[in-house]
Amino acid sequence: MGTAERRLEIMKLLCKRRYETMSNLSDEFGVSIRTIHRDIDELTFLMPLYVKSGRYGGGVYVDKNYTMDRMYMSTNEINLLIKVKKLTSDKLSKSENALFDQIIKAYSKNKAG
Repeated sequence: MGTAERRLEIMKLLCKRRYETMSNLSDEFGVSIRTIHRDIDELTFLMPLYVKSGRYGGGVYVDKNYTMDRMYMSTNEINLLIKVKKLTSDKLSKSENALFDQIIKAYSKNKAG
């Protein structure tokens, strides 16, 4: 994975999780912490990221209102999908229920489902 691709993947991951530590990013992408620091330094020029120092709560954060090119559903919309899934799960096949879960997860800002 090249530098540009890794940085894009870091942003996708941060947009999904909203926060991550430098150490976890280093482990996940198989690069040194120094490389992650350089990546984050570069990304902060282009993206609404901020770094918070400290042992507890320290790490890289994405502005709470920022998303990349992906559309996300509101909490109310996701809750409605979850409710509909619960009401219809006995009428759907196992693969259809799994697809429902994937849709909910893909369009949630935070993990849902």
